[in-house]
Amino acid sequence: MHWKLMISSCLFILTACEQNNAKLTFAELEAAGFEKYQQQFFQLVGATNAWSGSWANEEVEVYTVDDPDLENSAFYKSIRTNRPDSTWNAKCVHKNVIMLSKGEKACEQLAKL
Repeated sequence: MHWKLMISSCLFILTACEQNNAKLTFAELEAAGFEKYQQQFFQLVGATNAWSGSWANEEVEVYTVDDPDLENSAFYKSIRTNRPDSTWNAKCVHKNVIMLSKGEKACEQLAKL
């Protein structure tokens, strides 16, 4: 009986890890409140897709990528925030998404997914 409990526990942990690493789609982002305006040139930064738009009443750019280490990607590191010469106030990473925002609320919404 113990082996059944152990197998069940392992399956639960694997399922939870897989859900945590699941990739978000633009359809899921839109269902959560992202409104697409214009597609961006995503190939230039190594993304799989990108759109500008709004989320939580903030201007944003949203990029989906395949790189599992987004925070250390050259593109993410190149974005400067909260400086006089910066276009963006915030940048955030969640699952397979990099978001640049004019505020903080959009990143909070993304983190909930």
